[in-house]
Amino acid sequence: MRGFSAWPQWLGGLTGWRRAAAAVVLGAAAGFAMPPWYVLPLMPVGLVGLVWLLDSGLAAAPRRRRNFFDGFLWGLGHFSVGCYWIVEAFFVPPAIFAPLGPPIVVGLAALLSLFIATACVLYVALVRAMPGRFAGWRRVLLFALWWVVAEWGRGHVMTGFPWNPAGHVWAFSAPALQPAAWVGVYGLSLLTVVVLAMPATLADAVPRRWLPSAVVAVLALAVGVTGGLSLEARLAEASARTTPVGARPLLRLVQPNIPQGEKWRPERRAEHVAKLERLSTVGRPPEVSVVIWPETATAFLLAQSPSYLAAFRPLVPKGGYLLAGAPRGPMTPAEARRAAALTGGVPIWNSLHAIDDQGAIRATYDKIHLVPLGEYLPLRDIIPLSDTIGRGSFEFGEVRAPMTLPGLPPFAVAICYEAIFPDEIVPTPRPAWILNVTNDSWFGSSSGPYQHMISARLRAVEEGLPMIRVANTGISAVIDGGGRVLRQLGMNVEGVIDERLPPALSPTLYGRHGDAVLLVLIVAVALVAGLHKKSASRLS
Repeated sequence: MRGFSAWPQWLGGLTGWRRAAAAVVLGAAAGFAMPPWYVLPLMPVGLVGLVWLLDSGLAAAPRRRRNFFDGFLWGLGHFSVGCYWIVEAFFVPPAIFAPLGPPIVVGLAALLSLFIATACVLYVALVRAMPGRFAGWRRVLLFALWWVVAEWGRGHVMTGFPWNPAGHVWAFSAPALQPAAWVGVYGLSLLTVVVLAMPATLADAVPRRWLPSAVVAVLALAVGVTGGLSLEARLAEASARTTPVGARPLLRLVQPNIPQGEKWRPERRAEHVAKLERLSTVGRPPEVSVVIWPETATAFLLAQSPSYLAAFRPLVPKGGYLLAGAPRGPMTPAEARRAAALTGGVPIWNSLHAIDDQGAIRATYDKIHLVPLGEYLPLRDIIPLSDTIGRGSFEFGEVRAPMTLPGLPPFAVAICYEAIFPDEIVPTPRPAWILNVTNDSWFGSSSGPYQHMISARLRAVEEGLPMIRVANTGISAVIDGGGRVLRQLGMNVEGVIDERLPPALSPTLYGRHGDAVLLVLIVAVALVAGLHKKSASRLS
């Protein structure tokens, strides 16, 4: 361990551009621990390195500016790796705004880095204020607490962007994700940072410095084993109390694989519709009762296109439904008047329609949580940018409620981006499943669609509900209530999945109480971190 102690001294002694480069590299390294790379050892390297950078200033005069920039530059490297996929959207033809792509990604990474930087400043300030209480392994608990507070804030401030929370590093293993059923993904992130940052104590000049890392490693293994056993028990219980497999609805998921650069070209509309029609019917088992198309599967206002609704009637299973993502305009005169009064123009929603076998729209869900700049222009009522930018805005949906259709278990709808928000996806009363329709073709074969898929899996784990994910170019999947992928279509392939709806598991602790469980976990970890020095010394 003596050689190990030299690393924090070397790292903490860096100054100027060398220190800045080290922080960026450490953050970027931790970014490659995330999906789809899963180089897990890089996460402890990144987290431990950040702790050592921050600890290097504890003995000197307070330098909050340096603490801030250590965290900020670490976050800049981390989020640049995690969000580089956004650049792809700017190069989709006609790529008018391609030069803006790289600076916008760096700007977003910088904005997200403010949360980590703030957590670092608060961490150092509290350790300096109470050096005797927050020493050794307890300082790592304190670091993890500020981390998860910042991560929760990142998911909520200014509409939020909870992309790639630390808990996603375990997505290669369904059992390792199961703590999210108890404490949500933010709670999983808290446990993750505790476990993977604890090796920072291996360089401490104390006896048995290896013990804290060994203890948390054993606890992490126990949690993983418990999660796996709990999942198997819940799956068995769900199978025993639900209807036989053959009685569950058989769904057809349609992945048309239409490139984004071609999707909105009017001259290709007939070709794209023909592809959707073919995939919806060819080789379809007679038991299929629901056909599902992805987000904005039709590049026109389907609700305002009676000829298309009539043409789609043969696609709909007898007594069943076609669930189709489509933009829509006002469906009633009253809605048109109300929307026009608010927008001053023709409003458009990003919607999902449920169409029956008579070609009638039986239910509609309008996307509520829109993507800033991608789907709406912030301050658009104050600054008229729509004409300048040329892409306008969608309108916000207003009602989040289960979609209920005769003969089909009620389900929650999440359109694309909405699936990344843990506390928004499931309405009351609890539905039987979650439908996530999306169009990730904006992002090509980058890491973005894979990371988006992991968010969908975490929502299934948190709620104990099966997730049906239907994407334009991938990844479409059937995910059970434990986050296991039962069937999937990969990226950039055309195809269908015919699969029975998995059963809903019993309500999870997180599903029942939401972030109140996270608050209890934070308080519990804070109490352990603040143990009296004599009590804490028994563990070190």
